Formats: sequence, structure tokens, C-alpha cells
Amino acid sequence: MGYKGWTIKTFLLLHLLIFSVDPTKEEVDYNLIVKTIQTADGQTFACVSFKSQPSLRHPLLMNHTTQLMPPISFPHSTDADEGSKFGISNVEMSEIECPPGTVPILTSYNGSMSTRSFDKSIYSENGNDKGNRQMAAVVTVPSTFYGLQTSISIWEPDLGTGRPPRFSGAIVILKNGGSRVAVGWSVDPHLYGDNHVHFEIAWVDNDKSCINLRCAGFVQMSKKAIPGIIIRPVSTVNGKQYIIRVKIIKFMGDWVLKVGDEIVGYWPSKLLTHMSEAADVISWIGVVEAALGQPFPPMGSGQPADEGETKAAFFADAKVIDASGSFATPALKTINTIATEPKCYEVGRPYASDDGLQFYYGGAGCSPSQSIK
Repeated sequence: MGYKGWTIKTFLLLHLLIFSVDPTKEEVDYNLIVKTIQTADGQTFACVSFKSQPSLRHPLLMNHTTQLMPPISFPHSTDADEGSKFGISNVEMSEIECPPGTVPILTSYNGSMSTRSFDKSIYSENGNDKGNRQMAAVVTVPSTFYGLQTSISIWEPDLGTGRPPRFSGAIVILKNGGSRVAVGWSVDPHLYGDNHVHFEIAWVDNDKSCINLRCAGFVQMSKKAIPGIIIRPVSTVNGKQYIIRVKIIKFMGDWVLKVGDEIVGYWPSKLLTHMSEAADVISWIGVVEAALGQPFPPMGSGQPADEGETKAAFFADAKVIDASGSFATPALKTINTIATEPKCYEVGRPYASDDGLQFYYGGAGCSPSQSIK
């Protein structure tokens, strides 16, 4: 069987998948804001001209002309079935009513983002008090990938009290060398200033990185699926289950992100040094972080993986676009599983079907967080 437990080799592979450089940050030029919108949840969005968004003002993209204007039709080979299960529904993201020709960008972050984003190493590089990360994950062995699809169950774990960094999330990552793109959700009071679950994206290229739309790197197209927006409704234990269905597809040279039926936008390949052609590893990760000496928060639903349906968090319908250019379910022999702290968090045994790969993960956490040697 391809199912494997924790090994040094797979742990080191996953360590490389977690972004390990400090994030860059670029505030929206207020002279370019056409309109400002505040939602009932208290989030603030700036409406800026599509061509004035940070990514299209990047030096490498000054003469960039996007060919990815809606409507977009992907090749039939990348139009995979998304699967469906009774009692599971897609989440709905509220559309931000920006004027025609503009796109919304979240601006209401909780001060500096320097403490946390997707782009930090599992453990601090120099042993200081930046915090610890724990993960429960499934990772492919290296191959050639042109995209992925997956359904991610949405939860809003109660993180309790504790000093930052402190967050809980679920992400899927495509990588090659020092280039990575990611999509998922997180609960991060220090970053967002609330205890809600947020839609989140990120990218890394060597020594540069970014979360959401805080700097040049991702070209936003949607007025509905907006990086950083609060996701509602959320799953409940023994209750209704809610998911986001995501696809990342190499299309017309760029990495296009789709959520449900909505084209969110794309990462231009010009900005991803090692992913101009393809990715070589894909990972599906439940992740938490806590400051040293603080209790680790719940991961996913807070229930262990063996609780299964309606209780544990999951990734489902997971497929990859392989070297043939078509969606395929990863063979069990081509994946590894990792739980960095099995006493706190679990990864259930993955199983494959025509709908794709599925596995449960999560746990209640444990206390306290200590430096791991």
C-alpha cells in the first residue's frame, strides 16, 4: 500500500512545502481607490480598477495583457467531476458590489501581518519565540502536475486564548523548488482581527512571498470569491457540512484559481520562477500554530480523524492534473501521510474512488506548545 506514517524523509519534504520566507507587503494606493465598501461583518474592501490592482503594477507585468477575461472555458480534459455527497453543501461568499471595471481588495487587516501568514517555516529558523506549527497532511511523491482540484470542509474552530502567533487552517499547496501557490481557509484573530474563518490564498517565489492581495502576485478577477473574505456558513459537528471546491489549473501559461463555478483570478507564471512549466509536489494540509509555551488550538473540527463523517474535518474529491493533461485520482502508492504530533492531531487513512482521494484529519490540540528539537 502507498499509505505511510511519519518518516524523516516525508517530514523534511513537508517542511520544504511550508513557506519559509518573510512576507512582503504593499498597501493599496489610496489614490487609485474608486470606492470603499464596508460589509455587515465589519470588513472593508477597496474597489480599484482591474488594471490598477497591485499585481498588474508589478515591474514584470507592466506590459502584461491578460487573456483570462470571463467567460473562460477550460479544456475538456480539465473539466473533472467534482463529486457530491448527501448532506454536504457549497459555501456562499457574498458579492462585493464594486463598480464595473473594478475589483475588490480587502484592506481591513489587523495591523501588521508580519507575525503570521502561510509563508513561515514550521519552526522558527533561529530558535526564537516565533512559535511552533503542527500539521496533519497528505503529500504526493514528486511528479509532474499541471493543476489540482479538491473539496475542503469549512470549520470555525474556537482557538481559545493565547498570545500570537495563533491560528488554525486547512490549505492545499502546489510547489516546485522555491515557488509555491496555496489556497484554503484560516481562523487567525491576529491577522484578521476576528474569530471567523476566512478564505485565504498565498504564494512564494524564492525570497518573496505574499498572503491574499497584500502585494503584487495574484491577479484578482472575481467580485465574490475575494481573498481574505469571511466564509459562511460553516460546518457543525453532527450537523450540516459545508465545503469549498477549489481548482488550480495551468491555463494559457498562468496558474488559474477557481472556487466552485467562480474564476477567482490567477498567479502569473512570470512571477513564479520554478513553476513556469509545472509543479512537482502537491500537499493537502491541516495546520495550526501556537506561541511557545501556549496550548495548541484545535485543528479542523477539533475532532480526531477516526470520528469520521459529520464529525471530523476532511479533504475530498482530490484529483491532480498529471503529465497527460487530464485529471486523475492519485494512486495510494504515490502519496505519503504525516502527522507531526500524533498525540494531538491525526491523519486518517486516505481512500480513493472515482470521485477522487479523500481523508479525514484533525484533533483537539494539546498543551503546552514547546520547542521541538
